[in-house]
Amino acid sequence: MAKAELSSRSNSQISEKDHSSRTNSQSLKIEKLSENTTEYERSIKVILLGDSNVGKSSIIDRLKNNTFNVNQRSTITLEHHNIVIKINNYTLRMQFWDTAGQEKFDSIVASYYKSAEVIILVYATNLRNSFERIPEWDKKVIEHGSEEEPIKILIGNKKDLEQERKVTFEEGENLAKQLGCIKFLEISCKNKENEENNQNIESIINIVGKKYYDIFGIKSDRLNSSVYNYVATDSILIADSRSRKRCGC
Repeated sequence: MAKAELSSRSNSQISEKDHSSRTNSQSLKIEKLSENTTEYERSIKVILLGDSNVGKSSIIDRLKNNTFNVNQRSTITLEHHNIVIKINNYTLRMQFWDTAGQEKFDSIVASYYKSAEVIILVYATNLRNSFERIPEWDKKVIEHGSEEEPIKILIGNKKDLEQERKVTFEEGENLAKQLGCIKFLEISCKNKENEENNQNIESIINIVGKKYYDIFGIKSDRLNSSVYNYVATDSILIADSRSRKRCGC
């Protein structure tokens, strides 16, 4: 199936009714595989964009290794990480590219937009400027990216710094709608004790994986599985929990 078809489906948000009907039609078992897995049905490029110090590297650390480094160094130009997941019988490799947020690296980073299928826009809930700059990052994707618009997700990181919050959940949600993002999440990379927060972080992978599975994987699953009998589940949660534990994530 052509990438254009994927783009046409990702340009509009998934309504709650649509999301419910799709999850009611099938049960998805999603598991992480070794990053060195060489056999997969599809490989996609996922780029994280946003200002410096919003926690892009921390997001990847949590997604990949479920770790948090309080002394996380700033990314210089680009860093690449593989995350491989299996959705039922469909294997998807996600190439996560962590980008530098400094303007001096713009010309280098921009060349990587072109082949990106997924863009994750990141701001920090305690840094108002990082939120206000998100439309600029989105504009760069439009100017330098592929002809087909990629799937976009908006993330507000550092939500555990509630007392320092400068951006409301509603503002983030509204911006996600304006930019045509398929999902908006608030997360904390440090707060591992909060199960709801952990589900939100894991849902970053689940959202992308399910999107590709809906388009490419169902047919593959039918061919590779002797049983096609799905029961309704819904493991992707969006929540606006308000943790008050301080951190520097």
